Amino acid sequence: MQAGGIMLLAVVGVVGVVMVADRVRGHGMMLQPIQRSSMWRESHRFPNSPTNYGDNQLFCGGFQTQWNQNGGRCGTCGDAYNVETPRPNEAGGEYATGVIVETYTQGEVIDVTVKITANHLGYFVFKLCPNNNVSQPATQQCLDQHVLQAYSSGSLVDTYNIGSATGNVTLSLQLPSDVTCTQCVLQWTYHTGNSWGCTTTGCCVGCGPQENFVNCADISITPTSATATPTTLTTTTTPTITTTPTTITTPTTTTTPTTTTTKPTTPTTTTTTAPTPTPTTPTTTTTTPTTTTTTAPTPTTPTTTTTTPTTTTTTSQSGGGCVAVAPYDVVPGMDNWCQINCNAGFCPASHCQCS
Repeated sequence: MQAGGIMLLAVVGVVGVVMVADRVRGHGMMLQPIQRSSMWRESHRFPNSPTNYGDNQLFCGGFQTQWNQNGGRCGTCGDAYNVETPRPNEAGGEYATGVIVETYTQGEVIDVTVKITANHLGYFVFKLCPNNNVSQPATQQCLDQHVLQAYSSGSLVDTYNIGSATGNVTLSLQLPSDVTCTQCVLQWTYHTGNSWGCTTTGCCVGCGPQENFVNCADISITPTSATATPTTLTTTTTPTITTTPTTITTPTTTTTPTTTTTKPTTPTTTTTTAPTPTPTTPTTTTTTPTTTTTTAPTPTTPTTTTTTPTTTTTTSQSGGGCVAVAPYDVVPGMDNWCQINCNAGFCPASHCQCS
């Protein structure tokens, strides 16, 4: 009887220790912006989100798993480090659906709410990764580049001490002024601080390894104002006789890129310029009645010169066919140009010869 009683007391004592250990274990989850494993709690906003009844205990697998098995390492969103990838709360996992739960503006001060169901002292840390790919897991290296500061008693701090608070803890975070993203991962980490531990400087409650909770939420951050896309205008000059006018003056000379010459019906003092030996379709320009003579460019330099108004009369060639002479005889369509223009009264010997 005595031995049995002692054994019973020992069992009760062990059970009591286990129950106390379980009771004092901290629990918490980020509800605003809502973390991936808790989206099912707002089914009106995020229907068909997978349910995770253990969304308040994403604690890296627990103290023993994190520190004794995984050497202090943890998944980026609270899963045990040794869980096969993709881990449930990381991109590709069951609870990482890729849904953007909130949209903010760069540099904005935002409210964050964390629900603490069992307080174990300690502090919060918030980090941000502009991931921009819901199918790609955010890395801890990316998250470490943007530690968000929280407002505490009017000051900005990197770590937010929660004291003995329980229930919903709401605080304000400062978003970076230089970060925008279509998908940012916001990481919340709760470093508890009520376990006895030791460091190189001594032992105390809160010293050494502690239990950690980690959550991730998918958000987007838009620019504060629209940014215009720079436009570069590029002008390319092609060495041809046909030039599209960029300046309109009075009187106006309009160059029409066609292969049809309109024969003047009223007396004009216009001289039409023949094209140079450039592989382009020759064109003829008909201008409004002015006293302008346009000289024909040389075979090597395509230029158009406007001289002092004069009156030029060219004798029409008739009685036979007209063809182009060298070096213009290699220009496609030049024979036709000579035939049309010589019959119209303009037949330069430097360009055409008529039989």
